Amino acid sequence: MLGTFKGLVQLNNRLERSWHVYDLESDQVDVKEGWHIVEFSVARVINHLPRIVVEQDTGDTFDRYLEGFHVGNNRMLVHLPAGKLLAYSESMQISRLAHISTLEGRARISLICFRYLYDFPSLRVLMIMIGMIFQKPQELSSNILQFYVSKSGYLTAIEGYQWWHAWAPALRWWYRKLNVLVVVKDSKQRGALQRLTFPPDQIILADSPESERSAALDSADFVTYLAPSEQFRETSFLLLKRAILKAAKTSTTKSAPSMVYWDHDYEFDDAHQGQPREPVFKPQPSRCYLYCYDYVQFACGFSSDVIEQQGFSVLTDESKRYYTSLELFADTANILHVDEVLVKSSRTDDAFTPVPTDNESPWPGIEWQRRGVANALLGMPLASEPSIELVIPTRDGLNVLQPCISSILERTDYKNYSITIVDNGSEKAETLAYFETLGQYQQVKIVDYPGEFNYSAINNFAVEQSNAEYVGLVNNDIEVIEGDWLTHLMAWATQPSVGIVGAKLLFGNGLVQHAGVTIGMGNAAGHIHRLEPRDSTGYQYRCAATQNMMAVTAACLVTPRAVWNQVGGLDSEQFKVAYNDIDFCLRVESSGLDVIWTPEAELYHHESVSRGDDLSEKHIARYFRELGVFQKRWKSKGFVDKYYSKHLRISDEGVYPQMPSNESDKLVYVGQTG
Repeated sequence: MLGTFKGLVQLNNRLERSWHVYDLESDQVDVKEGWHIVEFSVARVINHLPRIVVEQDTGDTFDRYLEGFHVGNNRMLVHLPAGKLLAYSESMQISRLAHISTLEGRARISLICFRYLYDFPSLRVLMIMIGMIFQKPQELSSNILQFYVSKSGYLTAIEGYQWWHAWAPALRWWYRKLNVLVVVKDSKQRGALQRLTFPPDQIILADSPESERSAALDSADFVTYLAPSEQFRETSFLLLKRAILKAAKTSTTKSAPSMVYWDHDYEFDDAHQGQPREPVFKPQPSRCYLYCYDYVQFACGFSSDVIEQQGFSVLTDESKRYYTSLELFADTANILHVDEVLVKSSRTDDAFTPVPTDNESPWPGIEWQRRGVANALLGMPLASEPSIELVIPTRDGLNVLQPCISSILERTDYKNYSITIVDNGSEKAETLAYFETLGQYQQVKIVDYPGEFNYSAINNFAVEQSNAEYVGLVNNDIEVIEGDWLTHLMAWATQPSVGIVGAKLLFGNGLVQHAGVTIGMGNAAGHIHRLEPRDSTGYQYRCAATQNMMAVTAACLVTPRAVWNQVGGLDSEQFKVAYNDIDFCLRVESSGLDVIWTPEAELYHHESVSRGDDLSEKHIARYFRELGVFQKRWKSKGFVDKYYSKHLRISDEGVYPQMPSNESDKLVYVGQTG
């Protein structure tokens, strides 16, 4: 399969030479009737479908809406009528619009259908695709765009179990061993819960007498609170019981979790002009993320043991619930996340994260401070600075290397670091002259690594030459912004439970390049929050909160030498250039250590300017071989990243569910200014 895709990419590169590319800078763009490739980028979350507007020869206006777009770079196949390109959405930056032959257009339709069926096999979809063969081009163009839309499992399980309505009594009997108690505010809520297909076992009012609450708690295994603004779905308690019993069965202690939380969403409401609020899809337990932002919110419950110790007020008092959650998250093995939307809410207020009681955190050298509507975990200067070697491979590239080295030397507050520049065959006189000038810096050394570019081998070689306690992998196109960048990274890297810590990276224009890596994106791995504004908080504050990840990029990461040695460094045999850092992170994470991403360490990354495009003729064979090894080793096709969500799209590098909207877009008119 990968060999086929490699061949298709090579064929595409050759076909591009025959495309008729329109000059979008001219005063008038005459569009030919037929199939077109449109390449564009969307820099932020938008609440409308971008479109291309063509004024047809008949005088009528034609709008081609680009369903299935995503934040970041897009390439789509569309059919346009003959006429004049009139306008396009201001929210999209078109890099290329090209007319292609009918034969190539039909071939690309077949490829789109084939790849969709390969990822999501379905007889029903196959029959739809066969029927599309006989459709007219404009109708076919509209229908083919549906296959750019990610397959979503949102509410699938909830709605699917409603088919078991006739079996509800039997299923309630089957799960009778787990007793769920729900505390409600008023009797109206009690009635609504009792009418559910799968109701809870017990329901009591929050202001019930102490004796009634104690009696209910004595027979309960799990307790949750339902505010008047929330509603459980028909099958929520069935899914909740299944998840709790399964977790208890697979746990080492064979006991139920101390705390359970689940996803939630919002109803339509007048306060948001009839628009739905974003569903809240949550990751598996991440203690540092919870310290920054209360991502659990109200959609949670506790074991009866916790309620006996903390009292019923832990259910109704948001601050007490939050601080109790923080205590319980000290042992994430006893925390369960049910990745289904069990509750819908009519709340209109934003999520509330209580202010810290003090600046102490569970991590030595890291303070917990208030920032905006949430909290931040800030690395403090360490009393004893362990040594760290920053390894920077390069081959010429002086235009990025010099700013990289200068910014590190001039702006780094952390003192006990040294730099190893690994020269992989630089030839330019100016580069060699620059190397000579670096001799004045005691903490900088240059070592030669001749031969082919093998990123993994280069870094492994450099680490072997160093005796530092910590290893920092840094690309030669990184540029330091603030002096505390290494302080923040080292504060986390020195924690006993942490194996790797990565930084927040920005493009030169200030947009986000890296805010962590999600496994499974594109059937491999991808950066998340890509192209978000620098100050964006992102989806559920995830672009501004320190949190667990399964992987981060080696463009800037820090790891203890002991961990590096334990897993054997980078795999220089299988991953010479691509996926070596992701493979390294997954091996470290699989060993039981945390991979942490922190936005407090923020740097520029002028991405891959020195290496080139993986899909160019020169690199394509190597890239697809490494991709194939990665997919086989980590089974990344269909992989559900535990710190992402199965309900978030993995077709692009934004972190949000696409929400429908009737918001109108602004247009940019071709040949006009202002």
